[in-house]
Amino acid sequence: MKSTNRRWQNHLRAKGIIPFLLDRLQGHALSSQWQFDKGAFHFPIEDRDLDDELTRAYFELTEYFPYEICIEITNRCNLSCKMCARPQMKRPRGVMTQALFERIIDEVAAKQPYAYLHYYGIGEPLVDPGLYDKLHYARAKDVRNTIIFSNGQLLLAGDNVKRLAESGVAIIGVDLDGFCQETYGQIRVGGQFDLAKQGIERLYDYVRGQGLRTRIEIAYQIYPDVNEKDIAPFVAWCDRNAYEYKLVPMHTWAGLRSDIPSTHVAGLADQHHAQRACACSALWSNLMIAWDGRVGLCFQDADVREPLGDLNSQTIEEVWMGGHLRKRREHLDGKFEGLCQYCDSYTSVELPPKGSSLYPKTVNPDAAP
Repeated sequence: MKSTNRRWQNHLRAKGIIPFLLDRLQGHALSSQWQFDKGAFHFPIEDRDLDDELTRAYFELTEYFPYEICIEITNRCNLSCKMCARPQMKRPRGVMTQALFERIIDEVAAKQPYAYLHYYGIGEPLVDPGLYDKLHYARAKDVRNTIIFSNGQLLLAGDNVKRLAESGVAIIGVDLDGFCQETYGQIRVGGQFDLAKQGIERLYDYVRGQGLRTRIEIAYQIYPDVNEKDIAPFVAWCDRNAYEYKLVPMHTWAGLRSDIPSTHVAGLADQHHAQRACACSALWSNLMIAWDGRVGLCFQDADVREPLGDLNSQTIEEVWMGGHLRKRREHLDGKFEGLCQYCDSYTSVELPPKGSSLYPKTVNPDAAP
């Protein structure tokens, strides 16, 4: 490894990089698993000498516009989940208007058409009666590197399985945080385990039966001392059916839910400031847009306690090069203020140190040439 933190490199290899960077990378050995069809893509790299080049390319890509954008369709929900930020949220509940959604998609399509869009925030997207109008608009604009997450309770309602699978979304994620009603009900309060499980099975059957390339991902959030015992049967079920899944650690929404036992970093509370030496990758990898158009600090900013802009009066690029740029520079200067001082998730991936020449001059004017 050169000047770049290894965890950041592993993060890039796992997430991928967009196709127009291939011109820069085509002379190097790439994994034969490379696939892209204007949907989701992964970019496994076999040549580790590419580390710095890949990092520099990513920073150049995101210099003026974000690559990963979270669009909160709604913060309304049909459940009261044990680990959710909603009980502590003070902001109003609502649904993003079609007009605001279209403005966001229009700008993405024009400036970063392969951006990775998350159609979820602090709520259940399927409660939005206009959801499919939004998804179809994005597809019509050829914005297809997208993921939507659901708690699964409404998958079997009406023709949601068919409509969601054929909506043009590249990845459909479903939460399943237990493998029996007793455990599941403690996490997804008000939810029915069988509804979520059968919805996932029906969704997989439809996608496979129709020969669609839509990916389905099942997320299992680990809540200490509550659902750990169900991990083994959950994994066995996924393996038996060749279902894609991931185990997700708990977090506290940057201190908004300090009552949640974090599974992310053991002993973080006692060593928080001592451990922190590098800027947080979240400020380089995503933009969080609330349903009303306000832009939060990152996905951990569930209540938009640290707003960085408002898309009702600004463009995404203006916010990215304004409030977001200021925050990225603060991190490079070692200033972890505001919500960042309470966050337990920054250590998942760390960026190169401030003096690295990998950063563009707009973000780090003092970087070495």
